[in-house]
Amino acid sequence: MSYGKHLIIFTVATALWAAVGAEILPSPMKHCTLHDEACILEQVKIYFREFKYGLPAWNIPSVEPLQLGTLRIKSGGASDSMQFSLIMRDTTLHHFSDRAILRSVKGFSADLTKPLKLIWIVNSPDIEVRANYEVDGKLLILPIVSKGTMVINLSQMQSKTRITAVPEQRPDGHSYLKVTDYKTVAKVSSGSFNMSNLFDDNVELRDSTLKVLNDEWSALSADIQPKILEAADRAYRTVLQMLFDKIPYDEFFLKE
Repeated sequence: MSYGKHLIIFTVATALWAAVGAEILPSPMKHCTLHDEACILEQVKIYFREFKYGLPAWNIPSVEPLQLGTLRIKSGGASDSMQFSLIMRDTTLHHFSDRAILRSVKGFSADLTKPLKLIWIVNSPDIEVRANYEVDGKLLILPIVSKGTMVINLSQMQSKTRITAVPEQRPDGHSYLKVTDYKTVAKVSSGSFNMSNLFDDNVELRDSTLKVLNDEWSALSADIQPKILEAADRAYRTVLQMLFDKIPYDEFFLKE
């Protein structure tokens, strides 16, 4: 075969490879080299900006709002001045995808023989958690038994997410990532509650109770915040796994 034919075949093959590679990521996302963290950060930002309402072609659900399901929270004991059992149904998390600032993404590796230990660091200036609530408890000697809608505002949240993902070779010959652990720890500067229909919307009782709850945010957050984080971790882990199932890890990065 002549040199010219070799060159034509090589050129066509290269073009086909590039075309296939370009289709691995949904447009306008692009491939990065393994160690180009700035590029990787930008692709995550693009995903949240362009696909926060889902990626129907891949059957990937919306992350704005993020569906958290039902949360069950107990706070305080029988001898405490404030004690309640709270059920939050149809819970959703709002504004993470369009307000959060991704600071760092680390842990990607070319070694497919070992689990990846990924770390994502995010600052979130303002997040809302909305739900239909049922509460049964007491505040001092005042019983609290109500149901309605509630909004929890979380301000200036700094979070670190640790993800373990194991490379697995599948029948198509490619390696994909399987998420085996997803855990977030976070610090919130401040938070507040707003609850409708508290004491059947008796304004005086409602406002005074909400003031006490908001004044005691630091104590209450020890019971409430972990439940929110656990539910968000489950939801984001599901979305991330769906993405990893569509994108071969061995073709995710550009060759360096």
